[in-house]
Amino acid sequence: MLSDSKIRKLKPSEKCTPSRPDKYSDQYGLQLLVRNTGTKSWISAYRFDGKQTRITLGTYPIMSLAEARQANTEIKALLADGIDPKNKKRQDKLANIHAQKFNDYALDWLAERKRNVKPRTYQQDNNRMHKDVLPHFEGIALKDVSFDDCKLMADTIEKRVNLNGEPPREVTRRTIGLVDNILRRAKRERIIKQNPIDDLKALYPKAKSQHMKHVDINELPALLQAIEGYHGHDQTRLAMKFLAYSFCRTIELRMMKWEHIDFANRLWRVDIDNLKIARKHVVPLSNQMLAVLEELKTITGKYEYVFYNTGMHQPYSAEFINNALDKIGYAGKQTGHGFRHIASTNLNELGYMGDAIEKQMAHDKKSSIRAVYNHAQHLEERRKIMQVWADFLDLLRDTGKVVDFQTARQQIEQSMNQSNKASLSDMDSDALIQALLDKGLSHKDLQNLLSNKSLQK
Repeated sequence: MLSDSKIRKLKPSEKCTPSRPDKYSDQYGLQLLVRNTGTKSWISAYRFDGKQTRITLGTYPIMSLAEARQANTEIKALLADGIDPKNKKRQDKLANIHAQKFNDYALDWLAERKRNVKPRTYQQDNNRMHKDVLPHFEGIALKDVSFDDCKLMADTIEKRVNLNGEPPREVTRRTIGLVDNILRRAKRERIIKQNPIDDLKALYPKAKSQHMKHVDINELPALLQAIEGYHGHDQTRLAMKFLAYSFCRTIELRMMKWEHIDFANRLWRVDIDNLKIARKHVVPLSNQMLAVLEELKTITGKYEYVFYNTGMHQPYSAEFINNALDKIGYAGKQTGHGFRHIASTNLNELGYMGDAIEKQMAHDKKSSIRAVYNHAQHLEERRKIMQVWADFLDLLRDTGKVVDFQTARQQIEQSMNQSNKASLSDMDSDALIQALLDKGLSHKDLQNLLSNKSLQK
């Protein structure tokens, strides 16, 4: 008889050949063949209708000794009932062809997921499923899905390299995760015995993040001039300008809707569903950002989204800004997300309030109650920051060189103060009150302000 310890030690003997593997007997016709490659196969030998025959049960160690003995016992039971085990195996295989297909099960899983996740998450999973998953599992039964099937799918995705020859690694990993979730559910429901891709994602480790690549401040004037002279689609040129002025996340820009723009109060109320974590966030609009939006109105004003691919009838893809930056000569040097790093670093150099900068960057943690309820925190300081930053970028672009930070700040703020004083002196009291209301002050705030002034007198 065989034992697990004995089987583990078995290796091909010198007499072992491809046509004559080594044979070791257990009991009741159960045999283990050790081939010259080292593969160990379980065989059940039996007689049916007076003829000696055998049937392959599986390979060791995927099929253990105990499992092989159980399978062999089932074969003997079939023989006792006058049934040829080989015919039974063929029937089972035929039945498996008509068993539930992976794709059918995957679509059921997707329908259930739609009820439990946000619409945008579902849409991403749905797109990934139809583009990269279903085509690779066409006609394959759920029980027959193998590691190799899933690896072939992943390798196919990896072939879609970018201009730098880099694969879309994050897409690969997310798609593997999608299939893994489907197979985990099938295992929980006892449809399959094991998940064949438990370790597949380890073959595709996370790529080193390139999202924050950005030019040095000395190269920024040339980049801004290149954006201004961009000869592609107007929406793409305006998107790059808006991203530089606002230093928002690219996903926030792509998902911006016209209903989110409060022109009266010069605010962009970012939809919290567009953020990586749930929180409220408002962006004060500088004169330059408003000018970009006014120009966009003539292009996409009749659509839901501010930046809208009118040919594809959907918001622009995640890479449309990075692709444009590549075209103007900044491949590997600047990404859309890199504008955030440029703004954060240089606003601090300009000497502005750190808390206000962090607030404008929307860096509050999800758990911060203060962040949830006081999303207009430091709003007036942030209005000033946004306008100074936009004017600073225009100064760099127009002069073609980097101006001393403090000199630039003094010049810009002086110009802003003169403009504000002139506009205030031209207003009558009713217009001034309306302007304050447009800035976001409530009637109660105005009453308190007037009361305090009266008391001071």
